[in-house]
Amino acid sequence: MKTLIAPLLAVAALALPAAAFASHSDLRVPASDTFLLGGDQTTTLKVSGKNVGTTSVVILSRVGDKETVIATVAPGQRFAHDYAVGETALIRNQSTTEAARLSVDFTGSPSSLSMRYALPQKN
Repeated sequence: MKTLIAPLLAVAALALPAAAFASHSDLRVPASDTFLLGGDQTTTLKVSGKNVGTTSVVILSRVGDKETVIATVAPGQRFAHDYAVGETALIRNQSTTEAARLSVDFTGSPSSLSMRYALPQKN
């Protein structure tokens, strides 16, 4: 019986979807900028997190040219949203003077998940 456990575990591991992953990011969004996550993913994307900074952010969804507000997240508040295939997650910093800081977790397909800022970042 003991000799069957290792092969069974190996087969079970192979049965898991290879494209799925979970990741964490300590995200900094510059003043007046928007961080974009996804939009070209081939699987659903779950994004959740906490605003650990001192300025509010707006969480949005973009499909094509249409943006929809999901939530406004004050410092200390949490957020979560499931994004469909092809839907982009946006984290927008409304402050014109200070960077926003967030602790973000997301799951999806790494082979098709893009991450970028709306504005070019200065070095």
